[in-house]
Amino acid sequence: MVLQELGESNAPPNMVMAFKQLRVLYGEPLIPLKLGTDFHGGHTDMTQIEVGIDHMYLTILPNHHNVPDKFKDSAAFFVVGHEFGHIVAHPGKEAKYWKAGARELPVEHFQKGRWFNAISDIIVNWTVITGTGIQVDAQIPFIQPQMLAGWQASSFLRHCDNIEGHGKLLEEGKLKDNRYCPAGGLVGQYDNADPKNPYVAGLDTPFWQTKQGHGRGEQYYPPIGYSVAANLGDNYRKVMVLKSVGSLVKGRTYVVEGHRTYDNREDSKEWEPIKDYKINGEWIPANKCVGICPDCGEPAPTIWDRWWNYKSKEKREQILKQQGSWTYLVIQMFAFEWAAVYSTYLPYGNKRGRDAGKQFLKDIADEMDNVMRSS
Repeated sequence: MVLQELGESNAPPNMVMAFKQLRVLYGEPLIPLKLGTDFHGGHTDMTQIEVGIDHMYLTILPNHHNVPDKFKDSAAFFVVGHEFGHIVAHPGKEAKYWKAGARELPVEHFQKGRWFNAISDIIVNWTVITGTGIQVDAQIPFIQPQMLAGWQASSFLRHCDNIEGHGKLLEEGKLKDNRYCPAGGLVGQYDNADPKNPYVAGLDTPFWQTKQGHGRGEQYYPPIGYSVAANLGDNYRKVMVLKSVGSLVKGRTYVVEGHRTYDNREDSKEWEPIKDYKINGEWIPANKCVGICPDCGEPAPTIWDRWWNYKSKEKREQILKQQGSWTYLVIQMFAFEWAAVYSTYLPYGNKRGRDAGKQFLKDIADEMDNVMRSS
């Protein structure tokens, strides 16, 4: 079987459950689930939902470490809900509208599709985290908080893709073995394994089982801000400095003592944008640091980090040359999405409603300018 044709039997059970529930709630009972194997996130062609392995990984629960259930369990709902959003909200089932809209964007031709997709994602994410499009009204109060938490998790989970390094640590007995365990079998073995070796996946082994555990798939950890507020161990609160600030030296690793948000709340447990970290008594912009994997010590950035973290001018110019100016739009996309959330669901300073969102955009504006200028 070609991997790109794998269906729901190859996705984690909790992801399949979320898909089936949302298919009913969104009123799309005939939409099938397809599991892609590229790192492309997900996409839909309006007749089926495809989730890429980078998003599928997020729904493998044993790969999450010290992640609160609120965020861990909601990941599957948001991953699948986002793709339903493209069907029920934007661009919907009107392919002609999508193409016409893309043609009208005043950007380079080769970037039109990327720009329009980023704009579409803003609309879709808002649709999903507000529960808009759910056909069963009685379920909205239960599904909407899960969607919001899943969206937060997708932005702020630390990702460690040092799969080989984790495998070595596992062999050395330095990590708890969280690989799949089949019924009646041993940890590390598979369902429908190779007849000659139960530790080798067979042709009919569910794909997700091959990505569960240290040495097999990405591992996930809570963001630095939460780790500090929850008083997790030093290994969970370590960052590497990306640009020297004060006495804090580029390339060195430090333990974070505290943090503050853009409205200057200190040590909040909320999963949200963080303005500064406190290290050795000094404040440093959070985007001048990257979180470290608590288990292997390698950089483990969040999705927010990948777009908002400091990059040298040379690196920024290289990215622009390879990918185009749409990368600026994605940086802004995160800010506007959070402005909407602060306007609606989460507290921000002493502001409420639209005033809260506007204030957040004012507070983060200088940092966003710095990010795009590599300063």
